[in-house]
Amino acid sequence: MTTRRDPHKPLRDDVSMLGGMLGDTLRTREGPGLFETVERVRLIAKGARGRDEHALASLEEPLRALPLDLAVPVARAFSHFLTLANIAEQHHRVRRRHNYLQDPSAAPQAGSFADVFARLLTGGIPPDALHDAVTSMRVEIVLTAHPTTITRRTLAEKHLRIAEALERQDRPDLTANERDDILDDLRREILAMWGTEDVRPQRPTPLEEVRSGLFIFEQTLWEALPRYLRALDRALRQATGRALPRDAAPMLFGSWIGGDRDGNPEVTADVTREACGIARAIAARLYAREIDALSSELSVTAASPELRELAGDAREPYRAVLLTLRGQLQAAGAPHAGVDLHRPLELCYRSLVETGQSRLAEGRLTDVLRRVAAFGTSLVRLDVRQHAKRHAAALDAITRRLGGDSYLEWTEAERQRFLLRAMSDRIKVPEDLPADAEVRDVLATFRAIAEIPADSLGAYVVSMTRAPSDVLAVEYLQQAFGSRLRVVPLFEEVATLERAGDVMRELWTARTSTASEPRDRRAPA
Repeated sequence: MTTRRDPHKPLRDDVSMLGGMLGDTLRTREGPGLFETVERVRLIAKGARGRDEHALASLEEPLRALPLDLAVPVARAFSHFLTLANIAEQHHRVRRRHNYLQDPSAAPQAGSFADVFARLLTGGIPPDALHDAVTSMRVEIVLTAHPTTITRRTLAEKHLRIAEALERQDRPDLTANERDDILDDLRREILAMWGTEDVRPQRPTPLEEVRSGLFIFEQTLWEALPRYLRALDRALRQATGRALPRDAAPMLFGSWIGGDRDGNPEVTADVTREACGIARAIAARLYAREIDALSSELSVTAASPELRELAGDAREPYRAVLLTLRGQLQAAGAPHAGVDLHRPLELCYRSLVETGQSRLAEGRLTDVLRRVAAFGTSLVRLDVRQHAKRHAAALDAITRRLGGDSYLEWTEAERQRFLLRAMSDRIKVPEDLPADAEVRDVLATFRAIAEIPADSLGAYVVSMTRAPSDVLAVEYLQQAFGSRLRVVPLFEEVATLERAGDVMRELWTARTSTASEPRDRRAPA
């Protein structure tokens, strides 16, 4: 009789190993007292798990008795242990998926592309319709800076190295010395993790939040995206017989970090400009790294006439084209400098295919082209968010300067009539507008988004939207300064949510009532 193998034993082993290393660190750095206290609390909690509330309440007495100078390191110890357990669990999920995919006879994993596509085809969706739906799909993942997300980038880098060490440890061909080296690496990372401050001593600035938020692209997304699209391409070919186009971008990325100014006076127009510049600089650096790798790879000489024309007399035409592109990226250090990445890379792709070198074209080059489709040169599109009342205050300053009337005292119908006429007649914002600091900040924001490269920006989000004029106000201010972001109203209160349908219908009616105007005279909603 064979015993069934426990698929989660490797996870328990990893958690036990990491927990033991953390315990060794506590004994070494803090002495046996802290370690014994942590162990006592852990054993009480473990014994109470799954039992009644009375058993769980047994934790309260020992925790209440802890002096503050001991309670803080105890809390830190459990926080770090849970982080290590989460890292181990994430690694185990990847390991389980790898093990599953190694079985050629296994059915498609539930929730995978292959599983979903098969169920859709079985349900009557034609293959061509499935292909069209997938290739036209646009899912945007938006990053936000949440007050509870306080893990320092320094610690996040250590967490990543711990995960990488766990992955290396799973290699079946490791020697005893190599395994010992990995264990030493893990001990060092955990020791450094314990000795590192968990939070910044001061609240991060908006630009520090931007850099921390964008770290996920360098840490994960840059490498994960092409792997994700390769898996999608493979499943799509199997299900429909057609490939995922190289310029398809089913997944895009947005951010509010550095653009969300609702209630945060530290997010200024200059912060938004610099946030976009930081993202573009990271993108340029990441693309430069990929182009360097492509230059090393594409040392071949056979090329199409089209590519040779661009490369001149270069003996290695692909390298010549890529070297030029690398130089353009290097010169584009300014955030506003634009570089056409797609054209030369696509030309290299076509040339490789035409000269019988398709395998080269389908490798790293395809991955870079797919990154260009998803990340562009901006890496991420920044949304701008502001409270509707701030726009109304700016309009009040404008209407008082234009005719002495107060926008804030007008009815909703009067506001709509003014805004529609202002857009139709292209009424400008007075240059000598008397305004307080908040109004000047609103106007500076619209001036900035008109100057920032369009591909760096996503939507203009109007928080606390209550009426059509809240959207029309942003449309007018965008037109006045020369930007054309799509406007997204947020209905955030119960009453406004209940009226959202009526508000949108009224807004649509108001906008279509001026449909006879040339479309390019108004910013789109």
